[in-house]
Amino acid sequence: MNIIVKRNLRDYDAWKRMVSEKNELRQQYGSRGVTVHRSAKNPNEVYLVFAWDDAKRFEEYFHRSDVQKALADSGTTEIIPVKESFHL
Repeated sequence: MNIIVKRNLRDYDAWKRMVSEKNELRQQYGSRGVTVHRSAKNPNEVYLVFAWDDAKRFEEYFHRSDVQKALADSGTTEIIPVKESFHL
């Protein structure tokens, strides 16, 4: 399953270090990777496209207290559920 997350960050460089450090933890919860897209107009706005094994494991990861704190400390978060994806 894919999940898109829009973030408005306080400090892109600090966030990039933090999110990179959590990669192994995300994998333990079923993450198959993430692609980050950084806005050309606003360097603190990013879109993350996650590939996750299933929604339950994502929810377990996302609701961890340390993950919630990291999200709150680094900026705002909007989760965009994906119903369907296709490639052309």
